Amino acid sequence: MTEFEKTYQNYNPRQAALDEARALLTAAAKAAMADGALPEAELPAFIVEIPADTKNGDIASNIAMAGARSWRKAPKMIADALLAHLPSIENSVFAKVEVAGPGFINLFLAPSFWASVVLGACSNKEYGRTDHGKGAKYNVEFVSANPTGPMHMGNARGGALGDCLSAVLDWSGYDVTREFYINDAGNQIQKFGKSLAVRYLQKYCGEEAYPLPAECYQGGDIKVLAGEFAELNGDKYVAACKGMDEETLFESEAFAALKDALVAYALPKNIAALKRDLGKYRIDYDVWFHESTLHESGAVKAVVDKLLELGACYKAEDGAIMYRSAQYAAKYGTVNKKKTEDGTEEEAKDEVLVRANGIPTYFAADIAYHYNKLATRGFAKAIDVWGADHHGHVARMKGAMDAIGLNGEDLDVVLMQMVNLMRDGQPVRMSKRTGNAITTCWKRCPSTAHASCSICTTQAAASILTSIRLSRPTTITPCTMCSMPMPASAPS
Repeated sequence: MTEFEKTYQNYNPRQAALDEARALLTAAAKAAMADGALPEAELPAFIVEIPADTKNGDIASNIAMAGARSWRKAPKMIADALLAHLPSIENSVFAKVEVAGPGFINLFLAPSFWASVVLGACSNKEYGRTDHGKGAKYNVEFVSANPTGPMHMGNARGGALGDCLSAVLDWSGYDVTREFYINDAGNQIQKFGKSLAVRYLQKYCGEEAYPLPAECYQGGDIKVLAGEFAELNGDKYVAACKGMDEETLFESEAFAALKDALVAYALPKNIAALKRDLGKYRIDYDVWFHESTLHESGAVKAVVDKLLELGACYKAEDGAIMYRSAQYAAKYGTVNKKKTEDGTEEEAKDEVLVRANGIPTYFAADIAYHYNKLATRGFAKAIDVWGADHHGHVARMKGAMDAIGLNGEDLDVVLMQMVNLMRDGQPVRMSKRTGNAITTCWKRCPSTAHASCSICTTQAAASILTSIRLSRPTTITPCTMCSMPMPASAPS
């Protein structure tokens, strides 16, 4: 261990400053008594503390008031005598010392103190770690981008926020699990398979024969995946799909088999790409949780049955299972709204959990997922990072936890504004369905600041934190020292 490490490894800057202040004042008192400025007396017990309001000093002491009886002088006279006999502060962590009011002694920190904070942090890999959380199990779920396409810049903000929050909780003594929820079931996957299947058929029969429906994914990545599948499998799925009109085709077993084969090929590739991209962003997850496992294991059905048993759900005349959403969500604020035929909004009192055809909704799976976190896996707290466009889902999700016998307060949702990426002065709208996504920004703005440039490190951290806190757009600007492109918060 180097001398530097020995000095600073367990360095506590706050306590060191308090200890140095006490030592300086003690030395001043002894010197003042030695030359007769203060009468000889036992040194009084006195306080050295960080005041609630530091505008008049970073550290304050009541030594003059505490010694009034021992030294038989007014506190202000004692304070002046102490200052006159104070040892030199040239090599201390203090820049100046002043007397205030009836005799308070205020000490002001010098720049050297803040340098010592950095030195302490650099020399101790565990600097700042506490046991405040006492090992409580916390689950932080963030990004959870739809696996039907590549991540875009809209996901990057949630990645930075969720990973930083997880790191802070871990450093504070919580047992943190970073989690990515993979939506590999439901309507989005059906649409993904349909998009791939149409692009596959187009490769052999042309776009006129099989036009891509507007609701399908339009991005070039769908064409690439369908093309790769075609190279591996040839046209063996084409013949069975020919000779049908669009409606018949999409309902046919042949088209379903093609969709299933394409999803089985493409979905793992997309998930692997998500992991790769997040790795470039220096985010590593402990758990990649598949929504499909909730359906396969019967967890979704079990949760719906439990809600029925508890009276939170009921069966409608058409056989659908309805959840009394407003009843449970009202406790947590704005309940879910729905649009009426005339365009106005009204309270959606009840919501479908299982459709009349027996297929669960996404909300049912979402309830089962959060039940799995809090009940099955036993996390003390589940924290979700969502985009602001999901704000209406917060109250209903927390209410659902109450409805199923848990505590909605054990679910915390962090809402974030999305990134505004500008092009030619206009915001770029990003969407997986339309295929409009910006995925290559780190080629211009690396996730790792220039290793030899302190300006980069500070600028990158400050701009990201400021953008998250103030919901400002992020722009690219060259570093003032090394000219590397770096993120910078746009001016307010």
